[in-house]
Amino acid sequence: MRDDLDPYSPCYCGSGKKYRFCCQRKKSNRLGTAANRERKVVLSDIEEGERLHAEGVKYMQQGQFEQAIPWFAKALAMNRDVFNPANNLALCLFITGKIKEAIHVQKQAFEDSLLPNPFGLANLSLFLLFLGDEQGADEAASLAAGHKALNEDAVIKVCEMLSRFRRHSDIIETADASDFGSDPHVLFYTGVAAANLGNRDRARADLSRLPIGHFKAAQAQPYLQHLQNNTQPNTVRQDWPYLLPEEFYVSRLLAKDDATKIALLSRRYMVDFAEALLNANPDDTQVAMKLLEESKHPEATVVLQLIMKGSFGSDQLRCQAASLLAQKGEIKPGEELEIFRNEKNTKEKIFAVCLNPAITYGEMPPGIATRYKQLVRFSGSYFADWEKISAGYHELLLEAPDFFPLRYNYAISLANYEQNQEAENILRSLVAEHPEYLFARASLLNILVHTKRLEEAEQLAKRTDFPKETHPDAYVAWLISLTVFCEAIGAKGEAFQSIKVAQEMDQDNPNVAWLWRKWKNYKDKTAPAAGLATKRQNKK
Repeated sequence: MRDDLDPYSPCYCGSGKKYRFCCQRKKSNRLGTAANRERKVVLSDIEEGERLHAEGVKYMQQGQFEQAIPWFAKALAMNRDVFNPANNLALCLFITGKIKEAIHVQKQAFEDSLLPNPFGLANLSLFLLFLGDEQGADEAASLAAGHKALNEDAVIKVCEMLSRFRRHSDIIETADASDFGSDPHVLFYTGVAAANLGNRDRARADLSRLPIGHFKAAQAQPYLQHLQNNTQPNTVRQDWPYLLPEEFYVSRLLAKDDATKIALLSRRYMVDFAEALLNANPDDTQVAMKLLEESKHPEATVVLQLIMKGSFGSDQLRCQAASLLAQKGEIKPGEELEIFRNEKNTKEKIFAVCLNPAITYGEMPPGIATRYKQLVRFSGSYFADWEKISAGYHELLLEAPDFFPLRYNYAISLANYEQNQEAENILRSLVAEHPEYLFARASLLNILVHTKRLEEAEQLAKRTDFPKETHPDAYVAWLISLTVFCEAIGAKGEAFQSIKVAQEMDQDNPNVAWLWRKWKNYKDKTAPAAGLATKRQNKK
C-alpha cells in the first residue's frame, strides 16, 4: 500500500511523535515480518469476526453499549487487521465511562491495522476533547479529515468531530471529497455547515434530501423552514447547531464518581453540552445554567456573555446570565450594562450578593440584651400588644440610641400600632444612614406600596444598591416586599421571580408561603430586571 503521508507531520495515532519516527517505522517493521506471525488469520476467522462484530453492532444500535462490548472484543481478537471492531469497542468503552481503556484500544488499533482509519482518529479526537486536551483533539480531527474514508460511517464521524470545533468549511470539503456525500447523515452535516457559512442555497438543497424518519430529519425540518422564510434559529450564538444534547453521551458519563464530575466542570466539553441543552430547550434552562455557573472553563464565561448581550431565551435567562457573570467576577458589582429586555435594550445594574447568616448589624449594649430579646419574642406573638411593645422599644432607645436594629424594631412596632408616619420617618432615616440594612429598605417599600405611592416605591427599588453581603433573612424580607411591589405595578414576571427565589431560600417563612401559593403555578412569560434578580452565593 502506498504511504503518502508527510513523514514529518504529527503521527495520526496521537502519540505526539513525528509520523516518520512512529507508525511509519512500525508499519515497515510489520510488513517485513508479516509472514512470521505466530497465528495466521484464515478465512474462517474473518467470517467469525464479521459475525461477532455484527452482533455487537445490533446491541450498539439499541443503545446497549455494555452488552456490545464483549462482542466487539471477541471480534477484535479474531482479526486485528480490520479496525471496525476496535473503533466500535473504543466508542462503547468511552460512552460507558471507561475513558482510559477506550484510548488504549483506539491507539492499539492504529498499530494493528495498515489501513487509514479516519473513524478511529475521530474517535480519538472525541476522547481527547472530553479529557480537556482541546489542541490534541483538534489535531486528531484534522488528521481524520485528511484520510480518505472507506465508508459513510467514517465520513459521518469525521464530520461530527469537525462540527464540535465549528469547522464548517472543513465539513463541506471533507464530505465533498468523499464517495459518500449523498448519505443522509452526511447531507445533514453539509447542509448545516452551508447554513453557518451563509450559503442558503446549498443548505436548502442538502437538508431537503433527508428522508422522513431519519433521526436527523426532525432537527432539519425547522432549519428548512428558516431557510424558506429567510430567517435563522434563535440560538445562543445565533448559529445553526449540529448536535443534540444526547450526542454528548453525558448522562452515562456523569454516572461515574464525583471526581469525574468535578473534573468535567473544568472542561470545554461540558460547556458545549450546556449550550446544546439551552439551544434544544430554551424554556428549561435550570440544568444548563447550573453547569455554566459551576464550570471553571473560560468558555462558560463566553457563553454567559452571549446570553446576556443577545436575544436568545427569556429576559429572565439574560438577567440570570448577568448575575452569574457578576458572581464569577466578570462584572463589577453595581456595574451598569445594556441588556435586551422587554423587547428593547435597557440599562441595568448587576449585583451578586453574598449571604452570610453570621452577619450582625450594630453592636448591642450588654445592658439591654435580655430586655431586647424579650421584646423581639413578644413581637412574634399572634396576640402581640403593640402599644406595650413600642413603649418597651422606646425605653431601650433612651439607653442605646446608636443600636440601629433597635430603631428598626421600634419603627415596626409603631407601624403595627398604626403610627405610620412616625414609623416611616424612622425607616427613611435608617435607609439613608445604613443603606446596607435591607430590613429597613424592605419595610419602607411596603409602606409606600400600601399607601399607593407607587412612583416613589419604584424609585426606591431602582435606587437599591445591594451590599456585598447581607443576612439571608434580610434578603428574603427584601424579596417579599419586592414581590408585593411588582404585583402592584403589574410586573408579573418580576413578581414571580422574586418570590421564587425567596421560596427557594426560606419556604417556611409564612409570608413567603402565602405569596408562593399565589404564584407557584405562574408560567413566566416576562422576566425580572437584572438588578432585581440577584444571584445568591452562600457563605459559610
